[in-house]
Amino acid sequence: MYHETYHPLAGDNLKNILDNAGENEKKIILETVDAATKGKIRKYRIDIAPPNPDGKGGIWYEVDNGIVIGSCRE
Repeated sequence: MYHETYHPLAGDNLKNILDNAGENEKKIILETVDAATKGKIRKYRIDIAPPNPDGKGGIWYEVDNGIVIGSCRE
């Protein structure tokens, strides 16, 4: 039987995001990560700033089982 182990966004992976964030951004990141960890959500997106009117840019991070798999800081 196969069981995938849940890994929260933590340690160096979380530190790398927080190192580049301002105070308001850190608050949003930590709240989103905390909610995902409590719910053991594997795939989620941390949305900090919305995209431009043309749908590009913004500030976000895609997380899959504790690893950032995509991001944008425009």
